[in-house]
Amino acid sequence: MSLDERWIDIKKRGDTADVHSEAVFAHKVIDVDVLAKALVRIGEHVAENGMEGDGRYRAARDLLMRMPPRIGAQPIRQDGEPTLDAALRIAPHLQPGVFPIQGPPGAGKTHIGARMICALVQAGKTVGVTANSHKVIRNLLDAVVTAADEMGVDVQCMQKSAEREDDVHRLRFTTKAPELLGAISHGVHVGGGTAWLWASPDAAEAVDVLFIDEAAQMALANVLAVSQAASTIVLLGDPQQLDQPMQGSHPEGTDVSSLHHILGGDQTIADDRGLFLAETWRLHPDICAYTSELFYGGRLHPRPGLEVQEIRSGGRVSGAGLRYVPVPTEGNQSSSPEEVDCVRDLVDEILGAGTTWIDKHWVEAPVTLNEILIIAPYNAQVIELQDRIPGGRIGTVDKFQGQEAPIVIYSMTTSSYADAPRGMEFLYSLNRLNVATSRAKCICVLVASPSVFEAQCRTPRQMQLANAFCRYLERASVV
Repeated sequence: MSLDERWIDIKKRGDTADVHSEAVFAHKVIDVDVLAKALVRIGEHVAENGMEGDGRYRAARDLLMRMPPRIGAQPIRQDGEPTLDAALRIAPHLQPGVFPIQGPPGAGKTHIGARMICALVQAGKTVGVTANSHKVIRNLLDAVVTAADEMGVDVQCMQKSAEREDDVHRLRFTTKAPELLGAISHGVHVGGGTAWLWASPDAAEAVDVLFIDEAAQMALANVLAVSQAASTIVLLGDPQQLDQPMQGSHPEGTDVSSLHHILGGDQTIADDRGLFLAETWRLHPDICAYTSELFYGGRLHPRPGLEVQEIRSGGRVSGAGLRYVPVPTEGNQSSSPEEVDCVRDLVDEILGAGTTWIDKHWVEAPVTLNEILIIAPYNAQVIELQDRIPGGRIGTVDKFQGQEAPIVIYSMTTSSYADAPRGMEFLYSLNRLNVATSRAKCICVLVASPSVFEAQCRTPRQMQLANAFCRYLERASVV
């Protein structure tokens, strides 16, 4: 099966060779017993000992009660202190509890997290790494290896992966949980695995500090379950970007991530509650101004030098900032042939005009298909775009979180709020809009029907959703 190329092999017996299914379903049952039992152990401890006091499950109890980080007499930030310096200063002083780090787009969350891990190892601590997928865990471990080389720290890592892989520099692999847990403190300083590893009874207090990457996409219950593996947990993520993937229904209060729980509805984490990474290394100031205003309470700022990033072209897409291409349509839901044609013509124009771009180091380079991200809300539109623009970097928002490009083109697809097949909450999602627009280093182009900006709102929440798109239109130049 290939999701990218859209094919699947189906084996049939001779007597069913002429029977063709109208649909194919993948049934997958995930055993969550180990996670549930970990929560029961926490609950039993609290029932016997209460929520207050020292002892086991300190991180879980602090997380539930939204307690501030325990770092002794250390301030989280000193006046004028760079974020990385603050993180490295704090790392050796982490005490049992929770330390949240909110990293907006391009703010270097992985860069800082990896160097904190190296600082902890240098201080004699053992560290665990977890996330919702092996891929995310591997990404952070790779960053730890790079940081260890740059900092001159002896860090040896091991990851429990789904399939056996060849060992690489500073990073070994295993498919057996006991092998990883046994190696910690015996030659291995940093261990990586999913929640099922760290929630198991054998992993209780296995490491000193547990880093949870993309914590805004891990359910609060799962974070509580894995918190038993360490006295201290560090949450890396951003609740203003993609939410956790959800299936089924959940009791009130349990359908949020750990970082959403800590923020309690605020856009950014308070100065005394965690570390907010306030500088982006990616966004041109014109794009950052929009992102900061709408999603980060005005706290996000571009690094000096990003103002030189721009697109140079004789075509319509040049300069830097937000752009809007109106494509009037009616009745389109999950696909829009008119917008597909518009995006294809726009890409052809960019590539045919000898377009170049200037990076933050003043280096000029040609814009190829690889320098353009094309995003759409629905898979049907993605498929249409892939057919018309072969080889392009095309996908839904979910595919591109963490990625970046000089130019981003976002095809809204749906003709109006009333046509949205998954409702207004999905089409106008603030998190998805934030991720889509903040992939761009130089220019973000929104391709949409003008009627998208004419939503008839019936609730304050709908007004908030529509406002973000209307504000984009106010700040954008029409192409």
